[in-house]
Amino acid sequence: MAKGWPKVGGVMKVSDKMTKDMITVSSTATAAEAAKKMQSEKVGSVLVLDGGSLRGLVTDRQIATKVVAAGMDPGKVKVSEFMTKNPVTISPEQEIHEAGKIIGENGYRRVPVVKDGKLVGVISVADLAEHAVTCNLCMQNIFRELKKAER
Repeated sequence: MAKGWPKVGGVMKVSDKMTKDMITVSSTATAAEAAKKMQSEKVGSVLVLDGGSLRGLVTDRQIATKVVAAGMDPGKVKVSEFMTKNPVTISPEQEIHEAGKIIGENGYRRVPVVKDGKLVGVISVADLAEHAVTCNLCMQNIFRELKKAER
């Protein structure tokens, strides 16, 4: 079945659109190591894993604002000191429009996908945008959240 098309008689699930190739670091990685990984992989965030379990998420903005702008040494500060701990997650079995709601309500660009306590993927705004073109409910969620953001 082609990626992006709902199953016959079913609703599209997060697992149908999520990315399974995740960029990760351990919680003992430094801010500099995380930044270098983001640069080499051409991404703006990394997921923080320890023993296969999701511990947090680090964005390039966090490195810039919480480490560099604060005068800390990116080569010494561990990501565990400034990462978003216990980020909001979604199950691969949830409907894709629910991912859109989580992303919209929280202002996230991506949400880790977790099954049985293990990270199995990530769903991003780009994944949702591709799908939203054909999903009225997703478009309604996006517009509803954009309207809230105007306030």
